[in-house]
Amino acid sequence: MLKYFAFLLVLHAALAAPGADYQSIISPKLRNRNADDRTYNVFITMEETTSQVLETITSTPYVDRATKLNSLYDALKSLANRTQGPVLSYLESRNIEHTSFWVNNQIYVKNINFTTIEDIAFRYIEYMTEINEEYVANLIAPVSVKTNVTLADELQWGVAKIQADRAWEVIGGLQKAGEGVIIATVDTGVRGSHEALKDNFVGDYGWFDPSTRDPTPTDNNGHGTHTTGTIAGQKGIGVAPAAKWAACRGCAGFFCGQSDLIACGQFFVCPTLADGTSPDCSKAPNLVSNSWGGGRGNTWFNGVIEAWHTAEIIPLFSIGNSGPSCSTANSPGDQNVIGVGSTTIDDQISYFSSVGPASDGSMKPEISAPGSEVTSAYHTADDAYASLSGTSMACPHAAGTIALLQTRQPELTYAKAKDLLQNHSDRDLTFTGRVCDGVAGTIALLQTRNKQLKYEDAKKLLQNNADRELEFSGTVCSGVGDDEFPNHVFGHGRINAFRSVQQQTLGKSR
Repeated sequence: MLKYFAFLLVLHAALAAPGADYQSIISPKLRNRNADDRTYNVFITMEETTSQVLETITSTPYVDRATKLNSLYDALKSLANRTQGPVLSYLESRNIEHTSFWVNNQIYVKNINFTTIEDIAFRYIEYMTEINEEYVANLIAPVSVKTNVTLADELQWGVAKIQADRAWEVIGGLQKAGEGVIIATVDTGVRGSHEALKDNFVGDYGWFDPSTRDPTPTDNNGHGTHTTGTIAGQKGIGVAPAAKWAACRGCAGFFCGQSDLIACGQFFVCPTLADGTSPDCSKAPNLVSNSWGGGRGNTWFNGVIEAWHTAEIIPLFSIGNSGPSCSTANSPGDQNVIGVGSTTIDDQISYFSSVGPASDGSMKPEISAPGSEVTSAYHTADDAYASLSGTSMACPHAAGTIALLQTRQPELTYAKAKDLLQNHSDRDLTFTGRVCDGVAGTIALLQTRNKQLKYEDAKKLLQNNADRELEFSGTVCSGVGDDEFPNHVFGHGRINAFRSVQQQTLGKSR
C-alpha cells in the first residue's frame, strides 16, 4: 500500500512539473512529420492573445485616428515584449533565425529541428498555446489570362457596369474619386513605374516586401499590378483613380507563405519604410484588398483581421475560384471580412466563383462584382495591359467602391461600408437556378436533358417530385435560390457604386 501511495505522489509531481504536458502544444501534424534529418518553419502562438488590447483600444475615445493607431501599436508591442521575452532570449542565445510579430502575438522561427521545438515547448509551455508548422496559402490565380491587350479609349466594362463614373459625378468629379484615401493590396507586388499607377503611389511608407526588403515597388507576376490597377489605376481601368495606393508583397509567386502574409498585415497596421524601420502609424491605409487564400474555415489569419478592424482598416477578400459547387467559399474570405464573388459582363455569376455557405453556415459571399475578362495594368511593361478572369479581379471593384465612399466619409466604419455595398447592390441579374445547399447537382442533371430549363420550371420539378416519406433530423439546409437575396451565389447582389454613393449618409459613423 505504501508503495502504491509513493507511486501516486511521484506521478502527481511529474504531472505538476513545468513542461509535463509540453507535447500537447505541438500540433499533431508537426508531431507526425517528426524527422531528425530535417528542419521546419514554425509559428509559436503565445498564451495571452491580443483580444483584450483590441477591446480596450476599440472602447476608448481618441481625438483622431492617428492617436488611436499609435496607442494600438504601443499596446500590442508592449504585450509582445512582455509575453514573448523568455522565448526570444532562448532563440537569440542560440542564433536561431526568428521574427517577432506583435500584430497577433506570435513568433515565427525558421529552420528549426524537432528536438529544439520540443525543448522550447518543454521550457516555456506556460507562455504559449501551440506550435504549428508554417501554413502556405495560394494566390487566387486567374482562370484565364490574355496579355498584350490594347487599352480602349473608354472606361473598362467593370468600371462602367458598377456605374463608377456616375458615382464620380456625385462626389465632385474624376479628380475627387478616392481623394484622401489610401488603398492597399496584399498581393504579388506592383510595377510602380506603370503609366496607370506611377502618379498616385503613396511613396515612403507605401511599399514593403518582407522577403527581399526591395526599396521600390516591383511585381514579377502581374497579378498585384492588375488588382491595384482596378482599384486605383488611371486611364479608365480604376474605380477610384484619385486614391493613393500602397502595396505589400505577401505572395512571391503563386504561393504565399504565412510569415509574409502576417508581415504584410502588420505593416499596414503601422507602416514602416521599405527596410522595416521608422514606423509611422499615421500612414496606415483605409482598406486592404486581398486576392489570396486557401482551404475553408481556416482561422490562422484572424488575429491580423481583428487588428485591421481595430485600426479602422476595412478588409476585403476574394471568395475564391473553386465554384460552381456549393460550400466552396475560401478562407480568409469566409471569415469576418467582406468576401467578394465574381460576375460576367452579362450579370451572370462567373462559373468559377466560389459559393457559400461558409463552413459555419454563415452567408458568403457578402457581395459580387465584375471579375470575368477584366482589363487592367500588367507587369511586363510600363504600358502593358492584360485581361484576367477570377474573383481576384472582382474584389478590387468592391475595394474601389469603398474608396469612393471614404472620399466623403474618411471615418466610414466596416459595418457601414458593408451595409452600403449590400443594401444598394443591383439584383436585376441573370440567374442560373442554382440553389445552395444540396440540389445544384440535381438541376445540372435536369439541364443535360433540357438545356433551356428555366429556374421556375426546375424548382417545380424538384418540389413536385420530392420524396416526402422521410425521417427528419431537425437539420435544415440553406435552400436559397440565386434569385432570392441574400444568397450564397451572388451574396446581396452585384455592387453598384453610384447607388451606394448616392445613398450614403454623411456624418460620423464611428
